[in-house]
Amino acid sequence: MSAKSTGMIKTNYNYELSINTTPDSETATMAPVAEGFDNIAESLNEVLYQSSFLGDGGWGRSEVTGGQLILTLSGVRVVGDAAQDYIFGDAVYFGFGENRKTDAQLTCPDGSTITCGVTLAKIARTGGAANNATAVSVELHFNGKPVVTTAG
Repeated sequence: MSAKSTGMIKTNYNYELSINTTPDSETATMAPVAEGFDNIAESLNEVLYQSSFLGDGGWGRSEVTGGQLILTLSGVRVVGDAAQDYIFGDAVYFGFGENRKTDAQLTCPDGSTITCGVTLAKIARTGGAANNATAVSVELHFNGKPVVTTAG
């Protein structure tokens, strides 16, 4: 017997991420975050309240009381790409506070969008073997509740 597939797999290249490379300007300049990045991971970084009450017989319970959406990207450095030049440039890399804040928009394969202000964190702008492309990574920490707009 052969198993028949009951659905379609999702591919990460159908997600479109863009960031504002001019966050200090009145008009946003949204640049696609795509070139050089070959891996994206989403996490909700959930905040938990965990307890074990007398009546639980030693067993615990958890409540999700909050969270923060985080996108982690990794790949190789592409000089000349607007998003990468912004993320890995000196002003952002060596800057803290407001220098790390911008806006992001993630468009999902179904056409829905997730937008929010983000903080660029855990930036690694160099790494890897001497005879390979320069490995890079960055995390986008969404600040507050993102705006989710469904397609259609």
